[in-house]
Amino acid sequence: MGLLGLSPALAADYYVSPSGSDSSPGTLSQPFLTIQKAASVMMAGDTAFIRVGVYRETVTPANSGTQNAPITFMPYNGESVTISGADVI
Repeated sequence: MGLLGLSPALAADYYVSPSGSDSSPGTLSQPFLTIQKAASVMMAGDTAFIRVGVYRETVTPANSGTQNAPITFMPYNGESVTISGADVI
Protein backbone atom coordinates (compact mmCIF):
# COMPACT_ATOMS: atom_id res chain seq x y z
CA MET A 1 0.00 0.00 0.00
CA GLY A 2 2.88 2.37 0.69
CA LEU A 3 4.18 1.85 -2.84
CA LEU A 4 1.01 3.30 -4.34
CA GLY A 5 1.66 6.59 -2.57
CA LEU A 6 5.17 6.78 -4.01
CA SER A 7 4.20 6.66 -7.68
CA PRO A 8 3.71 10.42 -8.21
CA ALA A 9 6.97 11.18 -6.41
CA LEU A 10 8.82 8.93 -8.83
CA ALA A 11 7.42 10.65 -11.93
CA ALA A 12 10.08 12.06 -14.23
CA ASP A 13 10.19 14.98 -16.65
CA TYR A 14 11.89 14.53 -20.01
CA TYR A 15 12.72 17.11 -22.68
CA VAL A 16 12.87 16.80 -26.46
CA SER A 17 14.46 19.30 -28.87
CA PRO A 18 15.45 19.34 -32.55
CA SER A 19 18.96 20.17 -31.31
CA GLY A 20 19.04 17.21 -28.90
CA SER A 21 20.46 13.71 -29.14
CA ASP A 22 18.78 10.40 -28.44
CA SER A 23 21.93 9.37 -26.56
CA SER A 24 21.38 12.28 -24.12
CA PRO A 25 19.61 11.78 -20.76
CA GLY A 26 16.54 13.80 -21.83
CA THR A 27 17.10 16.71 -19.45
CA LEU A 28 16.41 20.37 -20.23
CA SER A 29 20.11 21.02 -20.85
CA GLN A 30 20.63 17.68 -22.68
CA PRO A 31 17.32 16.85 -24.39
CA PHE A 32 16.38 13.88 -26.55
CA LEU A 33 16.22 14.45 -30.31
CA THR A 34 13.01 12.50 -30.92
CA ILE A 35 9.68 12.24 -29.19
CA GLN A 36 9.88 8.49 -29.81
CA LYS A 37 12.99 8.26 -27.61
CA ALA A 38 11.06 9.92 -24.79
CA ALA A 39 8.08 7.62 -25.42
CA SER A 40 10.34 4.58 -25.20
CA VAL A 41 11.57 5.40 -21.67
CA MET A 42 8.52 7.05 -20.10
CA MET A 43 6.52 5.35 -17.37
CA ALA A 44 3.16 6.15 -15.73
CA GLY A 45 3.17 9.69 -14.37
CA ASP A 46 6.03 10.95 -16.56
CA THR A 47 5.85 14.08 -18.71
CA ALA A 48 7.72 14.91 -21.91
CA PHE A 49 8.14 18.61 -22.64
CA ILE A 50 8.61 19.15 -26.37
CA ARG A 51 10.64 22.18 -27.52
CA VAL A 52 9.68 24.32 -30.52
CA GLY A 53 10.02 22.65 -33.90
CA VAL A 54 8.65 20.20 -36.43
CA TYR A 55 9.02 16.52 -35.59
CA ARG A 56 8.56 14.17 -38.54
CA GLU A 57 8.02 10.87 -36.79
CA THR A 58 5.45 8.38 -35.65
CA VAL A 59 5.33 7.97 -31.88
CA THR A 60 4.42 4.69 -30.20
CA PRO A 61 4.71 4.75 -26.39
CA ALA A 62 6.35 1.67 -24.90
CA ASN A 63 4.34 1.85 -21.67
CA SER A 64 0.89 2.92 -20.54
CA GLY A 65 -0.06 5.50 -17.99
CA THR A 66 -2.89 5.13 -15.53
CA GLN A 67 -5.96 7.21 -14.77
CA ASN A 68 -4.16 8.80 -11.81
CA ALA A 69 -0.70 8.89 -13.43
CA PRO A 70 -1.01 9.50 -17.19
CA ILE A 71 1.94 9.71 -19.55
CA THR A 72 1.84 13.28 -20.83
CA PHE A 73 3.37 14.93 -23.91
CA MET A 74 3.12 18.71 -24.02
CA PRO A 75 4.82 21.75 -25.55
CA TYR A 76 7.49 23.35 -23.37
CA ASN A 77 6.23 26.72 -22.07
CA GLY A 78 3.59 26.94 -24.82
CA GLU A 79 6.13 26.73 -27.66
CA SER A 80 4.85 25.88 -31.15
CA VAL A 81 5.25 22.15 -31.82
CA THR A 82 4.21 20.27 -34.95
CA ILE A 83 4.25 16.48 -35.12
CA SER A 84 3.85 15.05 -38.61
CA GLY A 85 4.30 11.53 -39.88
CA ALA A 86 4.72 12.92 -43.41
CA ASP A 87 8.08 13.18 -45.14
CA VAL A 88 9.25 16.44 -46.68
CA ILE A 89 8.79 16.38 -50.47
